[in-house]
Amino acid sequence: MKYSAIVRFINKEEGGRTSPPMSGYKPHIKIGKEHTSCRITAKDSDVETLDFGCDHDVYIEFQFEERFANQIKSGLNIGLYEGNRLVGHGYLIN
Repeated sequence: MKYSAIVRFINKEEGGRTSPPMSGYKPHIKIGKEHTSCRITAKDSDVETLDFGCDHDVYIEFQFEERFANQIKSGLNIGLYEGNRLVGHGYLIN
């Protein structure tokens, strides 16, 4: 299932990525105290790159969604990670 979210990616100077991710990016996502994999896709099919410092309207697809079903809800704050490095953050809107 796809969930709507607003996400913002952080650049290297802020401790994030060296280059902005592309639509279809697959980071780890932190839900509560646990991490799982996900896929982030821009809602606008014309958007290829998810630039730093901008709010992006995206879809998030969770791996093992059923494990987190009781936590996935509107307003949930999320952290996006590569390993233990925070590369973005945001919140679910549905």
